Amino acid sequence: LNMSAGTLRKWLQSASKKTGTIAPPVSAATAALDGPASAWTPAQRLMALQQSYALDDMARASWCREHGVFEHQLVQWHQAFCTPAVPASREASGAFRELQRQHDQLQRELRRKEKALAEVAALLVLQKNFQALLEGADK
Repeated sequence: LNMSAGTLRKWLQSASKKTGTIAPPVSAATAALDGPASAWTPAQRLMALQQSYALDDMARASWCREHGVFEHQLVQWHQAFCTPAVPASREASGAFRELQRQHDQLQRELRRKEKALAEVAALLVLQKNFQALLEGADK
């Protein structure tokens, strides 16, 4: 789950206006920051970032020890939340190019077969006309 920094900032601003605090109200499911930090949900990670963001280095280190989180995890989570999501456009454009290539190949094959069919149809018409001429000459 990637969100832009602007979205998070607006959420925090609107929550601080409503409650007078920095952290928005959270549900009971995300309130507890227990269990291994690597298994936390995105909501729990966001809550951890909110709680530890304004702390100085010593307080942040203490907070991390208390909650079983490494500081580098906070940095990674911050980058994940603040980095704009790179859409799958690179993958999609590669898949699109492959589909376009297949489409072009099928179009070329279709044109080749249509030309061959037209040639066979013309040969059949000529053969029928030739047979009709031979039958007319025999009479």
